[in-house]
Amino acid sequence: MKIQDYLYSEFDSSIVEEFLMMLDIMEDALDLTVERLYNDYEGAINDLFRMFHNLKSATGFLKIKRIHNFAHFVEDILDEAREKQSAQDDLIDWLFKVTNQFHEWYKNIDGNEELAPLHADIFKIPKI
Repeated sequence: MKIQDYLYSEFDSSIVEEFLMMLDIMEDALDLTVERLYNDYEGAINDLFRMFHNLKSATGFLKIKRIHNFAHFVEDILDEAREKQSAQDDLIDWLFKVTNQFHEWYKNIDGNEELAPLHADIFKIPKI
């Protein structure tokens, strides 16, 4: 089933609209926040953690398992990365793969398509 068709058939439209607005905000901020890791590691890593935590919570409520599991996985990596003091190139490269996956799903949701499969290279996580 197409993702927006599913959401609107199962949930109140105000909840769906709030979720779509959250995705818009995340879509706009994600790449810039990853780039901020070079100059403001602590602030940026905490912002990324919050974004994926919120995504995990929202998709858990909306029963979008593919994105929920992805967000939970990324959140765990970011939680571990919050213990570091500076950005590592491997982590930033991996986070750009994560953002690419999110951007693809954002387009799927915006276009009311089925969600694309998860890219396998996401599981090649950097050593933190």
